Amino acid sequence: MVLPPPPDPSTGPVLPLPAGPVDLTARVLVAGVVPSPRFGREGEVTATAAAVAAQGADLVDVSLEPRLIGPAVGAVDVPVVTRAATVEVAVAAGTAGAAVVLLPPAVVAGAPPGALGSTGASVVVLVDGLGHLAEGIAVAARAGIPVGIDSWGLGRDDAIAAESLAVSAGCRLIRTGDVRRSRRVAEVLGAVLAARAGLDADESTSSARSSHG
Repeated sequence: MVLPPPPDPSTGPVLPLPAGPVDLTARVLVAGVVPSPRFGREGEVTATAAAVAAQGADLVDVSLEPRLIGPAVGAVDVPVVTRAATVEVAVAAGTAGAAVVLLPPAVVAGAPPGALGSTGASVVVLVDGLGHLAEGIAVAARAGIPVGIDSWGLGRDDAIAAESLAVSAGCRLIRTGDVRRSRRVAEVLGAVLAARAGLDADESTSSARSSHG
């Protein structure tokens, strides 16, 4: 497997959020996943979303039915993101209140002109593993948007390895089921990115919370 070369350390993508844009030159955002609720227990979504935010997530990932996204948005003080398989699903998520939608590289690359803007949310290219990283970074660069890595479902050691390599190659968002673990990866590598870019280390550890109000 050949990973793409590290990006220019002096510049990085910007992720627009409701309270203002977040410069990702030396910042890595952590999106904690809210799992599907038990049957008939949809109310668990808001409680779990609040718990994920309390663990230190910059973003709360609610990749569920649109009717469950709105309540989660109202339950947390950080932006809500949604993983979507199509532009149509992304539009529904944006309409429901998601601030960010995560789309596969192929969907972003094949989207008609203006389609991504129709989602009503910021768009991030999301790759499922290191094998798709080069494609995701190339697609994101052409679209002028950030790229993220999905470590949800990976074991601890595999997740740390995947997250570290992906961030070093240019990913600036980690979708994770273990917020505390991924937060440590984000903070360590954020400090490295800040040093490479000649920024103050504090700029890399500030979370998206400060840009959410």
